[in-house]
Amino acid sequence: MRFPVRLAAAALALSVAAPALSAQTAPKIAFVEVATLMDQAPGRAEAQSQFEKEAQAIRAELQRMSDSLDTMIQAYQKTQSTLSATQRETREKDLQTRQQGFQQRAQALQARGQAREQELVGGFEKLVRDAIDDVRTTEGYAMIFAGGPNSAMLSADKSLDITDKVLARMRTIAAARPAVGANSTTPAPAGARPGAPVAAPAGPTRPRVPTSN
Repeated sequence: MRFPVRLAAAALALSVAAPALSAQTAPKIAFVEVATLMDQAPGRAEAQSQFEKEAQAIRAELQRMSDSLDTMIQAYQKTQSTLSATQRETREKDLQTRQQGFQQRAQALQARGQAREQELVGGFEKLVRDAIDDVRTTEGYAMIFAGGPNSAMLSADKSLDITDKVLARMRTIAAARPAVGANSTTPAPAGARPGAPVAAPAGPTRPRVPTSN
C-alpha cells in the first residue's frame, strides 16, 4: 500500500511576490517537479515501510475481531434450535451488542489510519514547502512554480527547472530536524511499532448476526 503523494499544483506553486523590481529588471523565476520532490523526499521510504507495518497491524486486529464474532455466531446457530425463545432472544441481543462494538472499533481503527496518513503526508508536504521557500529566499527568485503533468504550466524552459536544487535543500533541512512522524502523538494499533503515511486500511466485512424474526 502506498501513501498518496499527490498535491494540488496550486498548493505548492508558492508564487511569492518579490520585492519591488525596476522596469529594467527581469524577475528571476523557476519551477520544480513536485511529484519528484515528494517521491524522493528524505525519509519517505522509511515512513512508507513503517506505515505498512501499522496498516498491517490494523488489518490483523480487524480480522481477529471479525473471526471472533463469526465463531460466536456459528456456535449460536448450532444450538439455536435447542434454545427457548427467551434464550434465543438473550443470545441474539448479546451478539448484536458485540457486533456494534466490532463496528465501533473498526471505525476507530479506520480513523486512526486516516489520521496517520494525514500526519505523515502533511509532514512531507511541509518539508517540500520549506525547502522551496528557502531556495527562493536565499537565491532571490521572484516566483517558483509547480511543474509536472498535473500543473497549469503548459511549457517552460528546462533550464528553469530547479528540482535538484530544492531536493538538495530538503536533505539539508531534513538532517537538522526530527524525521517526519518520529514524534507522532497518534497511538499505534496493537502489535505495531510506534512511528510512520496513508490510505486507511480496509477491514474485513463484519459478520451478520442472525435473528429469530
